[in-house]
Amino acid sequence: MTYRYPYTCISNPVLPTVAKHRFEPLIRIGLQRGSNVLRIETYIDTGSQWCLFDNGFAKLLGIDDYKDTKDKVSLSGVGGKQPENIGYFHDLRLLVFKDNKNLKIQNAWPIDTKIGFLNRSIGFAGVLGVYGFLDQFRFKTDVPAGYFELEPIYHVED
Repeated sequence: MTYRYPYTCISNPVLPTVAKHRFEPLIRIGLQRGSNVLRIETYIDTGSQWCLFDNGFAKLLGIDDYKDTKDKVSLSGVGGKQPENIGYFHDLRLLVFKDNKNLKIQNAWPIDTKIGFLNRSIGFAGVLGVYGFLDQFRFKTDVPAGYFELEPIYHVED
């Protein structure tokens, strides 16, 4: 089954006319750790290897020290190289909602994966990359203008 999502129009009135409005593939997802669930609007980034989030979400999920992990990666491209940005990875459940208007856990694909929390902000609450997201879905952009689609790669019961 394939699910369709609208692109989100991002506006910035201080930019030149050609760049004032752009359409971005944003979706609301859930991050779950135990009984703690956060719903976050995130950017689908086909150039990112990982799912990365602002470190402020870690504490809300019950992770007292997001840096307390053996899984950490020095990143380039995410917010530039200077100063260095590091992703600190934790085992969490990513909830991909089948509909951006129905944000109930029962209406989501659950994906147990590693989620990285960044030591520096990147201007988005989070990005969804290959590992843990795009390795689970076909991301289709060859659909009617203004939309993109997600189709699970593996069989998922609806």
